[in-house]
Amino acid sequence: MISAADAPLLAVFAAVVQRGSFSAAALQLKLSKSVVSERVKLLEERCGARLLERTTRRLMLTALGEEVLATTARVEDEFGLLAQRLDAARREPSGVLRVSTTNDLGPLLVGPVVARFVAAYPRVRVEIISDDAQRDLLGDKVDVAVRLGAPKASSFVVRKLCELTEPIVAAPTLADALGRVVRPRELAAAPWVRHSLVAAATMRFHGPGGEIEEIAPTVRAEANTGATVLGLLLHGAGVGVLPEHALREHLHEGRLVCLCPGWIWKRVTLYAVMPSRASQRPALSAFLAMLREQIARDRMRWSDLAR
Repeated sequence: MISAADAPLLAVFAAVVQRGSFSAAALQLKLSKSVVSERVKLLEERCGARLLERTTRRLMLTALGEEVLATTARVEDEFGLLAQRLDAARREPSGVLRVSTTNDLGPLLVGPVVARFVAAYPRVRVEIISDDAQRDLLGDKVDVAVRLGAPKASSFVVRKLCELTEPIVAAPTLADALGRVVRPRELAAAPWVRHSLVAAATMRFHGPGGEIEEIAPTVRAEANTGATVLGLLLHGAGVGVLPEHALREHLHEGRLVCLCPGWIWKRVTLYAVMPSRASQRPALSAFLAMLREQIARDRMRWSDLAR
């Protein structure tokens, strides 16, 4: 009686029929001709009847042999479909994805991408860690960090997403009080606000023609999140700099104005950095693709105004 355990015999039988001879089937299967013949004979014993009529010139299927061959084809098709489903399951994003980012990039970029991502890939759960300070990617088991700045050389995998500038801005009331300002050195005595991660006593600015000016700003207020620095700027606490993605709506609506047109504090990179162990995960590859797509969609926010 034939059973599921005889599947290897069916494969040999199908190869003999498809190749038209025991010798050709043996060559395809990398078996000896005698082994192929023995396995077909064993299959016939399991079926209790001949499956092939052998002549000196050719092999012919018996009526039962045609049924067995058709069944073998269906079994092979099912195995093929099963293999495809298993392969798709291996490649489909799944598991937990831990994303580190800053407090401002969370709601402006990472949050919208994650919302689309979890809707597209229901087998993934995403954990977002928002903190302006750098995280320990390995210690915190972070899969990818989405940040602004200049990534330091390391063994991590870095993907550049776009490049932005940090212009000098102020609230309109403060700008009016300062009068016409065309160069950063004219702002040395003005009140400044800054992010507490900016520890340097001086700031170096770059002009539209390659000029460089360095000042020691009079810092009147500082905060440890970009969102709070933005709030200080909007309420006129001082002059300051922020990456332009955080300023777009406020500049467009007139809540902030650029001072020293053409001058910037620095050019920063928006990048994704990840441990090499995580860089090959299907979930991470899909997330990065969606991240790039979101940036391309919203070019008004993520394009460089200085270019």
